[in-house]
Amino acid sequence: MHVVWNAASRTGASGGRNRSRRRSATSGIVSVWSVFLLLSVTAVVAEDQRDVVLTGIEVSPAAPGAETLCKLTATIENTGNRAVYSFGFDVEVNGHSLPVYEKQLFLQVIEAGQAEEVALYNFWTSETGRPPPADGTLEVAVRLREARWVEVSEVEEDGETVEVWTPVGDVSGLPQTVELTLELK
Repeated sequence: MHVVWNAASRTGASGGRNRSRRRSATSGIVSVWSVFLLLSVTAVVAEDQRDVVLTGIEVSPAAPGAETLCKLTATIENTGNRAVYSFGFDVEVNGHSLPVYEKQLFLQVIEAGQAEEVALYNFWTSETGRPPPADGTLEVAVRLREARWVEVSEVEEDGETVEVWTPVGDVSGLPQTVELTLELK
């Protein structure tokens, strides 16, 4: 198959005639592949430039003992251009999912351009059905499974200023997981 298009009129050796240029279909395929590769690279870059990122987790104390109550926090960075809230998490301790997170949303607003800690639920290093790890390490995995964009406004109601949160869409680029290994003392 050949693609034909007419070039501009030229004078000279051709005697002033219009010339036709021919191009094979393979050059068209190369162009299509070039566009496809460019879009693929753009998609990878866009994925790496997420607007909401689970940047880390912290467990306190950092070296807990058996049957120790631990404080858990997650740090979320909002590089988007609007506020975000309604965070849904999944947490696993040594491979055991903590069921308290299944239907829980954390309604903390993080403004555009800000990074903040979100206080999650405390957990025990061991409890019924989850004995202390034999190898002396505690594996904690936190997965940010959902979040929503929000518009925050203020309205006057009965002589008082009331803050109104209006959800405006789901955050893309989720879920994201951060894992941490602690040595038990």
